[in-house]
Amino acid sequence: MNGKKLTLTMICAALLFTSGCRKSGAPSQPSVETQGTAPVGESAKQRPHRFFDNGVAPYIASISPDTIVVHEGHAPMQKFTLTYEINNSDKATKAEIQVNVPGVGQVQRSDIAVQPSGQIEFLLDASSFDLGPTVRLRAHCTSSDTDWLTLGDDPPDASQRMGPGVPTVSPLYVDRHGQAGAVQVSIWSPQITKDCTVEAKVDGQSVELKNVSAIDKQVRGQLSYSDLQGRAVAEHHFEVELVVYGSGMPRADSIQLKFAE
Repeated sequence: MNGKKLTLTMICAALLFTSGCRKSGAPSQPSVETQGTAPVGESAKQRPHRFFDNGVAPYIASISPDTIVVHEGHAPMQKFTLTYEINNSDKATKAEIQVNVPGVGQVQRSDIAVQPSGQIEFLLDASSFDLGPTVRLRAHCTSSDTDWLTLGDDPPDASQRMGPGVPTVSPLYVDRHGQAGAVQVSIWSPQITKDCTVEAKVDGQSVELKNVSAIDKQVRGQLSYSDLQGRAVAEHHFEVELVVYGSGMPRADSIQLKFAE
């Protein structure tokens, strides 16, 4: 009986020691490759494959998390796990991850292993990039107003656009400019009539649009670049691309990280 107790005690001690080692281990280094495709959790949704005529098909299976935190026009450094596949990888000579923001440009790129499948953890550091102010618009009409719409939000998908009363706003993003000049902004909605005007706020402060005009289902006006402080207004997602190089290439697959507060 004492022998059994001693054996059980030794097993428990070994388990506690092993658990303690896991907790005190060094943090994972960014962009460390893991051979093979790891299981994908519920938060990392699988996507349909894409195929190309030369047989080489880069494919991003998942990315987790699938949003990126943005606060007051900046995204702090964040860690992501990306699972990928490269069909006919023997025909490829190089692969890399590129991260772009529409309206801002490329914010990061890094080489990854050319292999049939793999998983990487990487730090996305876009903290030095200005993603722009928050620009909100709404149509003010005699009968009713539209909801406030945010410049840069992704447009509704086809099923939503076919629904009644779904407003949209454009442009999707604004490139960086100086203080002079203006950009035309528009709202489309079935409830807009010729008597409507448009209201705008930049970072919560009301601004006046110039040359406002309305027709049925659309109202538009000129937003001064000076009201944007000459800043770009990014489309509200990051585009993460897996780009593969070789003969008859590059080929690419991409996935979006939507903004989250």
